[in-house]
This record gives sequence, C-alpha cells and structure tokens, in this order.
Amino acid sequence: MQILPVGPHDEIPIRDNHPVFLTDHPGDVIAIAPGYFAVRVTYEDITRLGHPTAPRDLGDKLVDASVSLLRNRERVRFDPSDGSELRYAEGGVAYGASGQPLFPRLDPAVIGIVELSGAQRLLLGMNAHSRKFFSLVAGYVSHGETLEDAFAREVMEETGRRVEAITYVASQPWPISGSLMVGMRGQTEDEEQQADTDGELAETLWVSSRDILDRRIPIAPPGSIAHDMILNWAREQQH
Repeated sequence: MQILPVGPHDEIPIRDNHPVFLTDHPGDVIAIAPGYFAVRVTYEDITRLGHPTAPRDLGDKLVDASVSLLRNRERVRFDPSDGSELRYAEGGVAYGASGQPLFPRLDPAVIGIVELSGAQRLLLGMNAHSRKFFSLVAGYVSHGETLEDAFAREVMEETGRRVEAITYVASQPWPISGSLMVGMRGQTEDEEQQADTDGELAETLWVSSRDILDRRIPIAPPGSIAHDMILNWAREQQH
C-alpha cells in the first residue's frame, strides 16, 4: 500500500525529486488506483515529510488524480438523487443508499492559440482579476457545444474576435479545479475586436515569437498547458 499525503492547499511532499509516500495513515484515505491511496494532511505534516510542492510542478498522473479525487470527495458528500451519505470506492466512484454509481465530476475547458491570418502574431490576454501575466484565451465547455464551438465562443466573448480553422493541439489535467484543459488552435482575420467583450480580460495584445522568446512580456508559468503552448508556438515560428 502506498499513501500519498496531500496538504490543505494541495501541497505534495517532495524528497530527492520524488513524491513521498506513506505505508500507513490513520486518516480517511481514498483509493485512487490498485494499491495506491491519498489522504489529506496538515501543512506541518507536509513540511516534516519533504519539500512542499505544487502538483502542476510534478506532471505526475497519480498525483493529479489524488488531488482531484480528494477535492471531489470533499465537495460531494451526499447522493444528489436521495440525499444519502456517499461512500467512496476506487477511482473516486461513490455510492449512496440506492447503490447506483456516482462518478467523479470532471469539467472540460478549452484553451488555445489564436493566430492572426497571414501574420506570425499570437493573441494573448491578461486576466482582469489576477494581473500577473499574459496567457491564452480559455473557458469552460457548455452543454450542447463541441470543443470547437466552445473555443470560438470563448474567443468572441473574451476578445471580440471571430476565429475559424480550429484544430485540437493537446490536453492537460488541472486537478485543482477538477478540470481537463483541452488545447486548441485557430485563425482570425480580426486584428481589432469586432464586438463588446465580457470584461474577463483586462488587456489583450498581439505578440511576436521574439516578444516571447526574449521574455519581453510575462507569460503563464511553467507547469501549465498555456506556458507550453505559447513557447511551442514561438519556437515554431523560428523555423
């Protein structure tokens, strides 16, 4: 049995560049995979075991699953169909009095590259609530939408631009919010915004690959799909 301790803010103890596992713990563990469990512990426990590290800095699938499923169990305690208390089985699947399985929630979100047609320029935006860096347009998928629909809608809502020729790029689990980030890519002919926006972005700007590679602007931090997609786009333009 391996038990991963997870701190109150999802910190993971790291020692010698690897997550620290326990073989026993009196707390309420949750089964993640065969032979693999996770448990919520105090920050003091984390610092005693190793160096506190954010899950996104590790890129470990079992760590991501542990954080996501622990958060899901803490948020969803009762069966929405009959109000009975849930008991959790492996993989975060829960059962109430009815015995019907309740699968852990996963919220798909799109995030992506918006390129200006005929020019090697990328559209970035700065979040109005956290003005620390520039990143890609992103948002949750709504019911009835394809991924392409959702990306086109988010680009219009946040930047006032139309986007087409949308393709899939990559994906990344984002356990802190229980999301799956789906990377997309599209083209726009709208250098200037064509409609009012929802105000989610404080600023948008077109950047070149050199702006990114020469670090002329702050971009999304390492460990995020936004960081990887922005850098990959900039490097691609150099060929």
